[in-house]
Amino acid sequence: MMQNVVRQTLNKENSFIVSLLEKGTHLVSDLGTEFDHETKKISSLMSRLLEGRLHLAVLGQFKRGKSTLLNAFVEEPVLPVSVVPLTSVPTFIRFGKHSMIRVHFAGKRSAEEYIGASTSERTAFLVKHVTEEGNPKNELGVTEVEVLLPSPLLSKGVVLIDTPGIGSTFRHNTQATLNFLQQCDAAFFLISADPPISEVELDFLEQVRQKVPRLIFVLNKIDYLNAEERHEALTFFRRILVENLNVEKNIPIFCVSSRQGLEAKLENIPERWAESGLEELETHLIEFLAMEKFSVLGKAISRKAQDIIESILMRVRISLQALKLPQKTLEEKIKTFEESLHRASRDRVIIQDILEGDKKRVTVYLEDQAMSLREEAAIFLKDTMHKGLSSVSYGKSSKSRIQGAWAESIPVFFEQKQAEVNENVKSNLVDALGPHEQRTDDLIETLRKTAAELFQVPYRPLHSEDALEMARKPYWVLNTWNTEALPMLKSMDDRIDELVRRNVENLRWATLQNINISFARFASRIKERLEETVAATKGGMKVAHSRKKEHAETVVEEIKRIEQFADALENLKVTLERADMP
Repeated sequence: MMQNVVRQTLNKENSFIVSLLEKGTHLVSDLGTEFDHETKKISSLMSRLLEGRLHLAVLGQFKRGKSTLLNAFVEEPVLPVSVVPLTSVPTFIRFGKHSMIRVHFAGKRSAEEYIGASTSERTAFLVKHVTEEGNPKNELGVTEVEVLLPSPLLSKGVVLIDTPGIGSTFRHNTQATLNFLQQCDAAFFLISADPPISEVELDFLEQVRQKVPRLIFVLNKIDYLNAEERHEALTFFRRILVENLNVEKNIPIFCVSSRQGLEAKLENIPERWAESGLEELETHLIEFLAMEKFSVLGKAISRKAQDIIESILMRVRISLQALKLPQKTLEEKIKTFEESLHRASRDRVIIQDILEGDKKRVTVYLEDQAMSLREEAAIFLKDTMHKGLSSVSYGKSSKSRIQGAWAESIPVFFEQKQAEVNENVKSNLVDALGPHEQRTDDLIETLRKTAAELFQVPYRPLHSEDALEMARKPYWVLNTWNTEALPMLKSMDDRIDELVRRNVENLRWATLQNINISFARFASRIKERLEETVAATKGGMKVAHSRKKEHAETVVEEIKRIEQFADALENLKVTLERADMP
């Protein structure tokens, strides 16, 4: 049922690719059980295309109406709308058959799930976790919140992401938002006419454009303006975008009233939904952006499918040629190829040894980064402490002023440093893994080319792939008073040392896990790719050798059967290649 719904959102080209993949799974499964692995891989690609998700963030200044817009789209006022800002935790709104909230926490604490009997109860639960009112400075250690809803829009393959508003008193929210935007395929950027776009928003927007491939500009709260004021606000916003961000003069800007749209959905009045401007915005999202996402995904999957079919084709062709050879000649060729496999095995050991050394070098680089950060963080926290002490906060003790200053500045500082360390480590990972990727490609292609030349079958290089993984996220310790048995016994220097140690260690540990994940997955992929290459080359030879010895009387019929499959696979590959063309 779910795949049928998503299939309706596919563009024409991807629907065609899905039909080709369906044909491929049936065709390859008919080759026999020795091709079960390849059949599953093609089937997995088809599912990935059908179940593709568009990640869409909603961005903007505090109180621009982001949560109201999302509530209108999902047809349920589940997200809290308040004068109190959100925490720095993103909320992912996904499709689910039944309404549910899932909260993820830092450390070893298990995720918490909540169903609730009503929308108001679910909203109250969210308030406790995602707002500064219910969870000040994220003292609960929430890392991510998922809201699952049976929304028609979400069922069409869109994941909506609610983000903290910039421009509130919590400056670290801006950096936290920027750090996870690379996960997004697109974003709504909301402004409203009252007040007009600010310098803070413009600076934020410039940074967002570097991280999000597609932005949709929305002018919200148009119900507060008459026709003349609306035209004036729209003209001003467009001029600001053109002059400061070099966007096209005719870039679409959608004028909406999120409040009226939500009321229209709750009261089930389609005419008011259209009048609110959200119908046009929703149509644009579904019919254009979702298709654009699927188009990019479709091309990537088409290429992967071509590689799978090319490997199968080589295996089938080798088997076909081997069946036609005299038994003695076939055995000689198998022996020659096994010598190539022996050399490849030695080369693989060398690659793994060098890879392990590179992993140690990247880890040492991370330790150097952490050491420098400890020194920088200590200086920063001391300066922040002195500023907190010198601030005028009537009725507050020096301890409270310091706590407040640290709680405000620590997330800003470490979120920025996390982004810098991630970029530096990622650059080192690329430098370290790049040569290994090339060595592996060369080794695999040498084996494939050797097999192709031995059996005089067509040879085509495979597409190369990516391999980096950045998955772990740190959390920040804001003060140490609440976690000590005897809080008054520590000096301020001791507290600063502990804050530096714990926060830098959190960042270092998260980044180290990312390094380990990247190298482990890369090594696993090298092993998998080499094993698949051996199966696609030596496997075909062995199968042919066995059939010639045990079923010599049926070899002619087997040759005819394999030739038919080879022709069908070749036609399928050529059709996929055409579908992949721009």
